[in-house]
Amino acid sequence: MSDCRPTPLTVLLPDGRVLGLARYGSPAHRAVVFHHGFGSSGLELPADAALLARLQLQILAPDRPGVGQSSVYRPLTFPSFADDVVAMLEALEISGPVGVMGWSVGGVHALALAARHPARVVALSLLSTCLPLGEGASYLHLSPYWKGLRWGQLAFPWLNRTTFHWLSQQWAQAPDRTIDWFILGMRPAEARVTARFRALLRDAAVAGFANHGRGVYDDAQAWCRPPGFRIEDVRCPVCLWHGQADGVWAPGNIPYLAGRLGGAPLHLLPGQGHMLYLENWAAILEEMAGLL
Repeated sequence: MSDCRPTPLTVLLPDGRVLGLARYGSPAHRAVVFHHGFGSSGLELPADAALLARLQLQILAPDRPGVGQSSVYRPLTFPSFADDVVAMLEALEISGPVGVMGWSVGGVHALALAARHPARVVALSLLSTCLPLGEGASYLHLSPYWKGLRWGQLAFPWLNRTTFHWLSQQWAQAPDRTIDWFILGMRPAEARVTARFRALLRDAAVAGFANHGRGVYDDAQAWCRPPGFRIEDVRCPVCLWHGQADGVWAPGNIPYLAGRLGGAPLHLLPGQGHMLYLENWAAILEEMAGLL
C-alpha cells in the first residue's frame, strides 16, 4: 500500500464560516465525499495512493463544524451540514454528481446529503452506519442501550458537554494514553482493528475533539434531535456494509434500514466489527467506482 497522505484544505462557506477537509488522491479524478464517524475526523481514512489512482478516485473528507479546522456552528443539523458539503463542492469547482460514503454516525449525514440534494449524489455507501436517534420510526427499532443514551444526551446536556470537554483535554494532552484506554474498553472485533490502525485513529480523534470537544457535543445533539430529512427521499443506488460482530451498533436493525432504502444490498460480514471499513477499504472503493 503506497502512502497517500491527505492534503489539508479549507473553504470559505457562504455565511463566512470555514470548513476544513482532507483530500486523498488527485483532484483530476472523480470525487467521492466521505463523512467521518462520531468523535473523529476526515483523517480516519486508510492511505492507499495506488488504489485511488487505479480507480481514478479522489476522496474529499470534510470535518463537521467544530472538528479540526471547521468553525463551530452551534445550530448544527443534518440538513445544515448537507448544505455545507454542497457549498464545499461548489467552492472546489466540482459541478457534477459525486459518490458519497459515511461511516457510523457519518452514515446518517451521508443519508441527509443524498435526501436533501439528490442531484448531487450518484451513489451512496453506508459503512457500519447508525439510525437517526431522533426519528420516531427509527426510535422504535433502537436497543434499550441507545434509547438510554439518547435520553441522557437530551436530559443532561451540561453533563455531556463537560464530558466531551474533558475528553478533548485527554486527546490533546495524552493521545497515546487515551487511545490505549479506549482500546481496553472495546469489544474484541473493534479492539483488534483499532490496535492495527492505532496511529491513524488516534490522530483522527485528536482532530475530532478539537475546539474543546464542541463539535462532538453538537454532533451528538443533532443526532438525538429530529433528523430533518426523510430516509425514503434517498433515490440513488445504496449499498450497506456491516459487521456481524459490530460491538458499537449491532446489525439487528440494519436490514430494516436497507428495507427503507428500497431493499438496498447489504454486505453483512462475519467476524467484522464497527471499524470494518479499514479492513475492507479496497473492496468498498471498488464497489463505489463501479457505481460511479
